[in-house]
Amino acid sequence: MNFSIRAIAPIEAETYYSLVNEVKDEGKYLFSTIRIPLDNMKKYLAQHNGSSNPVLGAFDDKGTLLGWVDINISNIEELMHIGTIAMGVRRIHRGQGIGGALLDACISQARMLGLEKLELEVFASNSVARALYKKKGFFEEGIRLKKRKFEGHYDDLVCMGLFL
Repeated sequence: MNFSIRAIAPIEAETYYSLVNEVKDEGKYLFSTIRIPLDNMKKYLAQHNGSSNPVLGAFDDKGTLLGWVDINISNIEELMHIGTIAMGVRRIHRGQGIGGALLDACISQARMLGLEKLELEVFASNSVARALYKKKGFFEEGIRLKKRKFEGHYDDLVCMGLFL
């Protein structure tokens, strides 16, 4: 599959919003299933757009958003050397190299930003994502047992990091 990675423009906020909620609706991958208001998503993209830290998206030749990755950096001075990443890929496009390409772009972006470390959290049950993160150099830092209870089932949260 052909795709390219670029910043998600504020004008594409509804597409981004739709994809994030599509992944949330699966109930397996993102921490919360609560909807973030569309206006907040627009503001989030606007804050990142034009900066050195845009929200990155993978787009096919038709301009369809296939996945995203973003880096959040704390406003607390003592934590500004670390970026926390979040990402997702549309279900029908998983397993096609999109997640790996998004991670590569994210890691490059983090280095350009001068970050020293990337962190992420992933559910223990998401073995495919955990394997991808390990392939890209992330290591497990710890596990938060029974961190999430969703539809009566517990899942551990694996904390992972990558020193840049």
